Amino acid sequence: MANPNAGYLNMELLRFTTAGSVDDGKSTLIGRLLYDSKAIFEDQMQAIEDASERRGENEVNLALLTDGLRAEREQGITIDVAYRYFATPKRKFI
Repeated sequence: MANPNAGYLNMELLRFTTAGSVDDGKSTLIGRLLYDSKAIFEDQMQAIEDASERRGENEVNLALLTDGLRAEREQGITIDVAYRYFATPKRKFI
């Protein structure tokens, strides 16, 4: 029986990082990549929408997908290193 994950397992893996100063949009960029690649579960998206609304933001703050610590969300900054995995039809990313 063929492994249904065989194609995914054989895909090329691209590792990339972001770097920049405070408020340059690093978390927002990664959040947008996760959103555009459809790597967000419905409950995650709902939680981000709710958190954005509680913060009084007019749009969904995709940076909240990577800023998981309470202090990060309260201060609007990234404190800890975050690894996120997602894939497109051609490649896996970390």
